[in-house]
Amino acid sequence: MQQAAIRFRLEESISDLDEFRDDVAEWAVSARQLGPQGQYLDQMSLLAEIAETGIAQVRHDLLEQTTGATGGELYEQCRRADHRTALLRRFWRWYGDRLDQRHHDDYRPTLAAADEIVHSTWQALFPDAATRPPTPLPHVAPIDTAVSTARYEVPLDLCVPAEPVLARWTTMMPLSTIALPSTVTRRPWWLVVLAHECGHQVAAEVGEDDDGSGSPPEVLGAAAARAGAGDAEQREWRNWAMELFADATAAVTKGTAPMWSVMELERGTPDTLLRPDIRYPPPALRWCVADAVVAGIGLAGVVPAADRALLAGSPFAGHAARAETIAGALLGIRFGGTTLREIGVRSRDWERTARRWRDALLGATEPAAGTAPESARLCVAGGTMAWRRTTAGPGGAEDRERLRRRLLRVLPQSRPKSVRHVGVRPQRQAAAVTRQVLDDLRSDAW
Repeated sequence: MQQAAIRFRLEESISDLDEFRDDVAEWAVSARQLGPQGQYLDQMSLLAEIAETGIAQVRHDLLEQTTGATGGELYEQCRRADHRTALLRRFWRWYGDRLDQRHHDDYRPTLAAADEIVHSTWQALFPDAATRPPTPLPHVAPIDTAVSTARYEVPLDLCVPAEPVLARWTTMMPLSTIALPSTVTRRPWWLVVLAHECGHQVAAEVGEDDDGSGSPPEVLGAAAARAGAGDAEQREWRNWAMELFADATAAVTKGTAPMWSVMELERGTPDTLLRPDIRYPPPALRWCVADAVVAGIGLAGVVPAADRALLAGSPFAGHAARAETIAGALLGIRFGGTTLREIGVRSRDWERTARRWRDALLGATEPAAGTAPESARLCVAGGTMAWRRTTAGPGGAEDRERLRRRLLRVLPQSRPKSVRHVGVRPQRQAAAVTRQVLDDLRSDAW
């Protein structure tokens, strides 16, 4: 009887591993159907490779270590294998669930649009394909504002319960994510917030291989000091730097449209507009810095005079006087061999294109998809401009419904025809994380 129970215990662990292996194989087949240009093959292949090789390693170790084992020893080895199986499945599903949303009817059109916007924005920010980091993966979550998880951050969902090896694996993964609020499925013009979130992803790449002196906080603190700010104000600019850099990235890649969305999200009473946060400047000051960035790339500002006057009469008037200096510093931050100022040399052309998209999306005939690298990001910028017009026009809800339908039809098709593939740098990272996973599965040091 005891021997039968021992054998059954081992069979349970092996069965769980085999079922997991079959799940991954089935998922890999399904994931290959995602995306018309193979844009998910890199993520899918890496996840499948890690899961499959990890499963094989755990299975091999379990069979090897239970050969000739007594009852108690076998039970301990089975628990060891079960824990590793659970870790692998948890790791795989965190990323896999976000990819798999593209199978769901509720999310498919929106995420197809989001994917093209992110690819279009990422290509503008990192023109050199050889050094371009992996493109962030957007997904939908039950949240009210978008949230980025950089490549070197541990996702909150994987922090509890805490597992040191999960943290190590995720920080090595060449894959970042952007969580979008579910409202974007009903109001796709809000996909313009992807520009800001891509800015956060860029900020995470700045200073990756140096001492951090070129990071947004250090650059803005130094710029504020040169402009005469005291120590306390310099600290504030450093604290606000990541959000301001993300705003600047949005302005450079999508023109004035992201600013309209930020002002809509933050609009409130005068007290609210002058209330700072640890990571955010007062909204009125934030808008004025973004306006200065817009001016720095040759576009006309959009902040209303009343908001500027409110700021000028507030305790943050001195900060506002340094907005142009701060904007110049933001535009000069170097990453991926370029700067926002260099990317923004075409901003006036892009702004005109966004306005043409606005007119087409509101026009009498159905708009055609674009085929240029910038098409998707400028289409959503035009969609934001179009949405603003619908809020003031007589058509109201009917116009916005037509705009929603057109954006979800045109955005997923607005792309060049080339196939996207992983570069040399991500391939090295993929190999490194696979090796680390296998080393950790073999080890008992944790």
